[in-house]
Amino acid sequence: MMDLYYGADYYPEHWPENRWEVDAELMENCKINIVRVGEFAWAKLEPAEGEYNFDWLDKAIDILSKHDINVVIGTPTAAPPKWLVDKHPEILMRDEKGHPRGFGTRRHYCYNSPVYQKYTKEIVKKMAEHFKGQSSIVAWQIDNEFGCHDTTRCYCENCLQKFRKWLKEKYGDIDELNKAWGTIFWSQIYRSFEEIILPAYTVCDSQDHSNPHNPGLMLDFYRFSSDSVVKYQKLQIDEIKKYSLVPITHNLMGHFDQIDYFDLSKDLDFVSWDNYPNNQWNKASYQLTAMAHDLMRGIKNKNFWVMEEQSGPCGWSVMGDTPKPGQIRLWAYQAIAHGAEAILYFRWRACTFGTEEYWYGILDHDGIPRRRYYEVQQVGRELSKLSDLILDSRVVAQIAIVKSYDNLWSHELQPHNSNFDYNGLIAQYYKGLIANNVSVDMISEECSFDKYKVVFMPAFNLMTDEIQSKVEEYVKNGGVLVITFRSGTRNWDNSITTKTLPGYFKKISGIEVEEFDSLNQGRKVIINGIDSECSASIWCDILKTSEAETLATYGSDYYKGKSAITVNNFGKGRVYYIGCDLDNEFMKKLLYIIISDAGIRTNIPKSVKGVETVLKKKDTERYLMILNHNSYPVNINVGGKYKELITGDIIDGSVYLLPFGVAILRD
Repeated sequence: MMDLYYGADYYPEHWPENRWEVDAELMENCKINIVRVGEFAWAKLEPAEGEYNFDWLDKAIDILSKHDINVVIGTPTAAPPKWLVDKHPEILMRDEKGHPRGFGTRRHYCYNSPVYQKYTKEIVKKMAEHFKGQSSIVAWQIDNEFGCHDTTRCYCENCLQKFRKWLKEKYGDIDELNKAWGTIFWSQIYRSFEEIILPAYTVCDSQDHSNPHNPGLMLDFYRFSSDSVVKYQKLQIDEIKKYSLVPITHNLMGHFDQIDYFDLSKDLDFVSWDNYPNNQWNKASYQLTAMAHDLMRGIKNKNFWVMEEQSGPCGWSVMGDTPKPGQIRLWAYQAIAHGAEAILYFRWRACTFGTEEYWYGILDHDGIPRRRYYEVQQVGRELSKLSDLILDSRVVAQIAIVKSYDNLWSHELQPHNSNFDYNGLIAQYYKGLIANNVSVDMISEECSFDKYKVVFMPAFNLMTDEIQSKVEEYVKNGGVLVITFRSGTRNWDNSITTKTLPGYFKKISGIEVEEFDSLNQGRKVIINGIDSECSASIWCDILKTSEAETLATYGSDYYKGKSAITVNNFGKGRVYYIGCDLDNEFMKKLLYIIISDAGIRTNIPKSVKGVETVLKKKDTERYLMILNHNSYPVNINVGGKYKELITGDIIDGSVYLLPFGVAILRD
């Protein structure tokens, strides 16, 4: 039986060689069986151009291997060394004002630089050649966190030339581009692709960083920039595959939104991501972390790895909260619940120098095991017994939320209302669903909808005839579709449709948007329905029902009494149209009605605040994972008799969980 991978991100180059054996022994005692190495070590691996030194890494890998610890090896291209930047300063990215983004941190390179691509291929080739056949290397990681520090979009000459070529391949004829972008506006007509510009700094740029360039140009530039990252990653994958058959991944960043992760992951063997629930910049709710896990699983519709899992307080200039007793364990089990098949903590030991001195790991700077180490050890011992249950298990989800990066970028460029946020709207629907104790898949519009009873497409604004046909067929065959305000109003090229709103969704929704109201300066509008009341504070679509049934109406303003939320029968299915923003409690009640009417059962009889449930399946066997994210104990009605798989206890009717406690229940 293969064990689940459980490990840490390790930097042997940061420590004396006589410490490596000590580290390996401490890891083995934690049941750690994998580490990631090398992803920032270019200057150590190639200290001068053409001079390679792999001896130190060979020695570290040999020591780890003697303790049955496998290795993920990272390509070091996220941090080009100083000698390379000095020789070829043209590899640096440029910002919107044309300034080079120089040496001194990391990610200081342009994906489209032919020079950097050449050096990338060479270092990756040398590493792949050297480490081929090394049995303890079980995976490769490409680069590190593509796009972080706002490094997806570059405005250099290389990108301008590549963008022009990308547009020519897409449109073929300049007249087609002019038509798609509507360049007749403000006399922006292009006579050839050689005249195309990058959407850089211009006279209308404002202090709030809104970009007034043509919306078609902007969206295509965002798409091109994402595609550039995909191609740069593929360059490395192709080089590795000449020498190695082990799987290849990249460590994604959850809700990061500048790269289309569905596209980026097509060339990867599996997805991994970096999970930091509580750091200097952000303290994520457990729901947002759960949604990120589900997105990572949905990107390839398969289980994933967590390549960096928080193990201590972390930050660069200041630190986030120290994980409380039980939280490190809870975060690991939350990842596993949502589909993780490997957990690697960042980092093994806190570094005594450099930018991340405050980014603590399993061990503090002095390398002495303390509370966090022993919690990691506890989890390792538990997971070694649960591996067979976890590997190849699946989340049982009858509900999907569609996330579209194209729609995200369109909304980001022109958000309709200063308080509207596409990611935030998706998150609110996700939170409302898991508050009702059901599991959710996060998918793209390209995925099949057929296996889901309910599909949510919040603010799905950009549309095509093909997507319209797909959703109509899904509903006609019995599916339930939920759409919201700002759906179906644009074509895929980011131009506004001339169809009567809700545009592409008008036929199946059975309504017409007579007009709409963007709520500003603190205005609120009352919503009445489903035996509840709440207030909209962002947007109100004023709906005229032709075939649909009204579920909620507006209770104030000039459109008082008009429809706000509707449901329409279409074929064998139903379409819900939610024309306004809702508060969390109203949302939860509405979603319970929708999923109940669709015949979906909840995981436990009654919700408990701060408690998350995920139903999983391994072969024909089902089990329920329950996670207490509260800092206090809870007693949960589970409505039956179960065996708790971590402790072996028998649970009858209810389960008691300690603060940040976890239970795995099987009939």
